[in-house]
Amino acid sequence: MANTNITGILEKMTGKDKDYRYMATSDLLSELNKESFKADQDLESKLTNIVLQQLEDASGDVSGLAVKCLAPLVKKVNEERVVEMTDKLCDKLLNGKDQHRDTASIALKAVIVEVTTASLSEKILVSLAPQLINGVTN
Repeated sequence: MANTNITGILEKMTGKDKDYRYMATSDLLSELNKESFKADQDLESKLTNIVLQQLEDASGDVSGLAVKCLAPLVKKVNEERVVEMTDKLCDKLLNGKDQHRDTASIALKAVIVEVTTASLSEKILVSLAPQLINGVTN
């Protein structure tokens, strides 16, 4: 699918109707699972921000699908974007609303499980360890 079609999916993901958000998130998941999917830097940013936003969706079905989008997304974006995602998820886990903490925890685990390179693992560890230790001690 062309980036213009992905942009259309992203617009539907932020709509008011939960059924449209669900279907758009499902469409995005299908696109992310395709080997041919490529995203430029601008699209990577939009994708990660909207998927992370979907984790707090009022509909549990939409937020559940958003968690499923994270695994293939980690494989499609650059390392800096993955570190940024883990930082945002850690912030949601430590400082977010109570009802969103479980989802943030599951999402963070989903992202970390998909990390396969030592360099990315080290970057994530350096970024998350102090935040998590601080969260546990507070």
